[in-house]
Amino acid sequence: MGSTLLFVLLLLISTPVRCDEDAETTTISPKIVPGCPDVDVLENDESINQDSLKDLLLCFCKIQKNDKVAISCLYGSNEEQLMRAASAVKNASLEIDKISIQHMDFPLTGLPDIKSAAPNLRSLEIRECGTPTPLIIDKTHLAGLEKTLKNFTVHGCTLEEVPDVLTDLNDLESIDLSSNKIQTVPTSAFINKKQLTYLDLSANLINSIEEGAFANLDNLETFVFGERNYINDTVLEELKSLKNLKNLDLTRADGVFEPPSGIFDSLQNLESLKLSGCSIPNLETGVFAPLNKLKQLDLRVNLIENISDYAFDGLTQLERLSLAGNYIRKLEQDVWVGLHNLKELDLGWNEITTISKESLKPLVENLTVLSLKHNPLTEPPATGLINLESLSLAECSPFEIKESSFEDLNKLKILDLSSCNIEKLPPNAFEKQKSSLLKLNLDKNMIKTIPAQILKDLPLLEEFTISNNPYQCDSEMTDFLFLVEDRRRDSSNNGQTFVIPNINTTKCNRPYSLKDLPLILIDAATLQPYDEATDTTTQPPTTTAGEEIEESTTPFTIPDFFVGVKDNVTLFKEEPRREVYDINQFDNPKNGKVEGSESNLVVPVTIGIITVVSIIAIVAVALFMKKTNRIGSSQSKQPDAKQKKASIEDGMEEIELDNHPK
Repeated sequence: MGSTLLFVLLLLISTPVRCDEDAETTTISPKIVPGCPDVDVLENDESINQDSLKDLLLCFCKIQKNDKVAISCLYGSNEEQLMRAASAVKNASLEIDKISIQHMDFPLTGLPDIKSAAPNLRSLEIRECGTPTPLIIDKTHLAGLEKTLKNFTVHGCTLEEVPDVLTDLNDLESIDLSSNKIQTVPTSAFINKKQLTYLDLSANLINSIEEGAFANLDNLETFVFGERNYINDTVLEELKSLKNLKNLDLTRADGVFEPPSGIFDSLQNLESLKLSGCSIPNLETGVFAPLNKLKQLDLRVNLIENISDYAFDGLTQLERLSLAGNYIRKLEQDVWVGLHNLKELDLGWNEITTISKESLKPLVENLTVLSLKHNPLTEPPATGLINLESLSLAECSPFEIKESSFEDLNKLKILDLSSCNIEKLPPNAFEKQKSSLLKLNLDKNMIKTIPAQILKDLPLLEEFTISNNPYQCDSEMTDFLFLVEDRRRDSSNNGQTFVIPNINTTKCNRPYSLKDLPLILIDAATLQPYDEATDTTTQPPTTTAGEEIEESTTPFTIPDFFVGVKDNVTLFKEEPRREVYDINQFDNPKNGKVEGSESNLVVPVTIGIITVVSIIAIVAVALFMKKTNRIGSSQSKQPDAKQKKASIEDGMEEIELDNHPK
């Protein structure tokens, strides 16, 4: 089991751990807590071996820039290791500011005595408890922290009710009880929480909020309440009492079949409203009118087909609007009346086929970002949006690029035309963007050749994505390839930026003699006119390991077009007619508070597999020994018995083969 422990701990060490959003990694003479490792320092320690890992704590200590310590206990840790880490901090004459616990198997008594471990604790975060029963949190567990504790999180611990311990913690500023099994919010749940600014109750089973439950939350600014919770009259009535609320997130809440306009008169300080993943089919005239301070509105992934004229009238401060992942087919000019300050509009993943200049006319002055991704557009739309800086037409229907396609967009900085089945580019297609375009994405089209004039017309271009096209590497590509090399050399000499991402998938398709050869490796001076009649399937040249081209940058992405997310790949609604748009992966209702890393899953899965295999091996050994004893006893009575038969019957050979790492 020693090698198993070493393997698991090395996995833990290589997994990124974020102890605190204020934590700072020091590269020169980092501070450490003797007896409690810092995972970042440990990862770079070349002296680590199996012996040194045997007694390694799975609770790690990071000294923050305020000289306070954040303890992070990972999968496989326990109460005893937490106390050892706390003792190490105390012995170093330091103070614990935050404790973060993930996947810990707590004893039946529940939380340990946190007060004795961290008498001045400010933040307690418990995520994904390892026990199937609700985590027990008694008042005695946090006694003495009433004046110091500011942030309290219990996520994914099967709580069935709001913990009574919150009653005495009146200085809390943030409470996160998401992903539990709470059904009711009682009147006393958040009494005297005058300092509370952030409350997350999402992903529970709440269907009732008792009268007065939110009456004392005078300073609450952000409320996250969606994901399986049911929006009914009791919930809406209590929401009205949150007069100072700025951010309301009802993402994926059940029971939302129309915008809850009945509460908007009471929530006139709202700046962000999220109603994505609900079941709203229509938007009626003036439905959001009372929200004249709203800056962000997220209506992604609903059932919206019809938007009435003046639906957004009154939203004079709105800057970002997302309608992605709906069933919108037609855009009318009067829909946008009142959106005087709108800067970003996401209409991706709808069913829009055409857009006229008139349909977006009210947005001409201020709109700078527009996404029409994954719409069945028949041609690049002539939007007339003269101030547009970013446009995505990715994954639209096959259409033809003309010299006049983007002639009105002379301020465009970012243009995404990926996956549009474009076959040909006119030499002057982007001439009007000469003084503005910085990023151009032509990935995954059917382009065979790129006119050199395109690159000549774009002297400011910094990122040019042209990968995954079936290039015909003939004399028509010569000037373009020479120009690319000149631009790369000049930008390097002048300290400027010019990159071609995904260079190993930017390859020739024809002639066969150059097939799959990266463009960057081609000698442009040797290219000849292409003759399909004489082209044969000659084995293409191969590159050695030393010739593999290193990617010069990460794949092209465009700025976030959506309210509250960090990426613009969208939609989770399922429909036979079109692809699936998943908001689960990118939506972040907590606006970047504390998020678990995807890599956190690696450790528990790996440990689980190792545990199962180990158990199988132990059982097999026991059966083998038992059967061997039985056979030995039998042989003492029957000298003719064959040992070979026994070794076959016990099946040990197959189990051993299964137990070998692959």
